[in-house]
Amino acid sequence: MSLTVDVRPVAGPEALHAWYQGQSKAQPAYVELGLGDGLLLASYDAVVGPGGPASVHHGIDLRWSIPALTQEAADELLKELAPLAQRILDGSEVDWDGNNHVGRLLTEDANAAYDAITERCDGLKNEDSNSAVLSVWTMDTIGHAWDADEAGITAETTDAQLDEIEAQLTEEFRDGQDLPYVVIVGLTDHLRSLRDDLANDED
Repeated sequence: MSLTVDVRPVAGPEALHAWYQGQSKAQPAYVELGLGDGLLLASYDAVVGPGGPASVHHGIDLRWSIPALTQEAADELLKELAPLAQRILDGSEVDWDGNNHVGRLLTEDANAAYDAITERCDGLKNEDSNSAVLSVWTMDTIGHAWDADEAGITAETTDAQLDEIEAQLTEEFRDGQDLPYVVIVGLTDHLRSLRDDLANDED
C-alpha cells in the first residue's frame, strides 16, 4: 500500500528565501517530495555550493528547482502538484540496493507525473515577470538608503525597535513599488550600522 501525499504548508512569507552573508546571491529554492514519508514541501537549499543530503542523492527525496515564491503562491503550487505527487508515490518504492536505500520510480505513470512536475516547475523559472515570485532587492538596488534621521534611529534605539523600524521601512518600500511582498537584503545590517555609528560618535 502506497503512502498518501502529505502537503506541508509554507512556514512564512520568507520561507523560500535565504541570502547568506558573504554570498553573491540567494540560496536556490525547491519543491521536495519524500518517497519514504510522502511529505510534499517547498523550502530553500541550506547548503552553500555543491553537495546536498544523501536522501536527495539516492533519490529518496525528489527535488525540483523553483523560484523563491511568495508564501501564498508556494502553497497554491503545492496544492496543484499534490495529485501528481500522489501518482509518483503510487508507483515508487524505497529499496535497499546492497549498499544504500534508494528511491525508484517503477511505473510509466509515476515517471509521467515526475516529468509533469518538472515541466511545471521549469515553467515558473522561465517566466520573465511573475508577481508570485518574491521581489528581492539589495541596499545597492533600492535607489536610496535611509539615513538615521529618515529611519528615526538614535544611539539609544534598541534591537527590538530596529526590528520594528525595518518592518515599517520594508512595508513602505513594498507599497511604493506596488509589489505583494519584498525582501531587502542588507537592510538589517544597514540599520544596525546607523545606530552603532551614532553610539560611537557619542563615545
